[in-house]
Amino acid sequence: MKKYWLIIVILVLLGGFIKMTTAVLDKNSNKTLRVAFPSFNRGLDYEPTDIRLAYEYIFLENIYSPLVEISAKDGDLKEGVASKMTWKGDELHLEIRDNLKTASGKPITAKDVVFSLKRLLILASNTHGNFGDLVCPGVHLTSITQDCPGIELRGNTVILKAEKRKSFLLPMLGAIDFAVIPQESVDPKTLKIINYAETSGPYYVSNFLPDGTIELKANLYHYQYTSKMPQDVTLLPFDRSIPNGGLKFYADGKADHIMTTNSSQVEDIIEFANNNQDTTNLHVTMNIRNILLVFTEKGVKELSQKERQNIALGVKKSFEDIYSSKKGFEVSHEFFSAMADGGLTKDQQESLNTKYGQSFNTVDKPIKVALLKSGDISTWENAVNSVAPKASCFKDVRVPDLSEYKTRDEMPHAFIAGTDSSYFEDINLISYSLNAGYFGLSKPERKEWLAHYMSLDSKSERLLLLRQLHYNVLNDFVLVPLVISPFVALSSKEWKMELSQLYANNQIWLLRHQ
Repeated sequence: MKKYWLIIVILVLLGGFIKMTTAVLDKNSNKTLRVAFPSFNRGLDYEPTDIRLAYEYIFLENIYSPLVEISAKDGDLKEGVASKMTWKGDELHLEIRDNLKTASGKPITAKDVVFSLKRLLILASNTHGNFGDLVCPGVHLTSITQDCPGIELRGNTVILKAEKRKSFLLPMLGAIDFAVIPQESVDPKTLKIINYAETSGPYYVSNFLPDGTIELKANLYHYQYTSKMPQDVTLLPFDRSIPNGGLKFYADGKADHIMTTNSSQVEDIIEFANNNQDTTNLHVTMNIRNILLVFTEKGVKELSQKERQNIALGVKKSFEDIYSSKKGFEVSHEFFSAMADGGLTKDQQESLNTKYGQSFNTVDKPIKVALLKSGDISTWENAVNSVAPKASCFKDVRVPDLSEYKTRDEMPHAFIAGTDSSYFEDINLISYSLNAGYFGLSKPERKEWLAHYMSLDSKSERLLLLRQLHYNVLNDFVLVPLVISPFVALSSKEWKMELSQLYANNQIWLLRHQ
């Protein structure tokens, strides 16, 4: 009899232990991830068809999903909202997942996909790709109900019909510009997003707080969902104007994670992580963050090539001096590296080495230079003024071609900014760089160049065209690479980051609770 009582007692204790352990595990899995976020903007300021800043992209990629996704490990395409992608002749058939739902359980169907694609074409402010020319050539879409000959709905399959089979149409759809947005979340008249709680992504917005804090929750119905990903996420805004604001936010224990777009100095983050290895994880991408000097259309028109060359070489020399001893930085000579698609030939490199190796003189001319830098801009300003003493430098947050100026006088002659590059032929990055003014050309010329580029079926022919454009802007001193570094992110030890080393993306669902 005593044996039975002993067994019962053991079972009760064991059950209590299991319950307690489960409670601990549940508590860990439900632990809120606090993220330092470089913006006080409310959610209504985020729009997939009008992405201009990196943190906007990162916010949107976590609450919406595109039709296809790019693997964080190898850059290969994989299923997204479309569970199956099949080319049938010149038609791309995208079979939409049957079980995809919003967090409240409302199905997301092929009708939502067609709505989202047409919405993108109507708003027509996306900077990634030239989708309209592929599927609706010659058609100016003004209404969701208007027909687009290249977009067909057949059951739960969306069919895209390009004039010819385009190899980069599929990877283009991986950009978050092509986010699938549930139709019920959009105002039917203005097409503005009005509900961020009903989304297609791994997360949805559960709360917008008055101070700019944004609270996210995991969508249990999403195909990326796992119990190991953060279930609750709080995006805590910090002031980007404070030097190393994101890093200080993290170091003060206010956040568990700072993103790849953290507005802090790369070298300071790396040094902090090295000094705090017991408590901090460091994520480092490949060297894909290029800091560039770019002359605008105004600068090209009002400055001679020789003046641009003198300014370029002077600024480049100063940046090499500034960053030579900083961890993570290397001197940059190309927008695309020599090993990348679009990288220069050996002959082109040698030609530029001769030109960039010349001596330079100061340019005694009043010019305006926008500096897209968080925190203190004095080091960059001094670099410009060392060769252009009459230059007026000012801090900005957006590249000039993606900004609006009241008068021509407000427009800068040049700007210095950091942007991501790629090792692969990335049509989204190429078209964004064109529209942002990195590759020179007037706005009509950009559209014409991109249309010609996208009309070529041969990748080798496209890369010849891209390589020549790349060489031209370097040779004409329109675009001047200064230094290059990786993108970096931090997390506390309890959160493991499985982010990509190939891209600057920061998918929160790729963090795992330890």
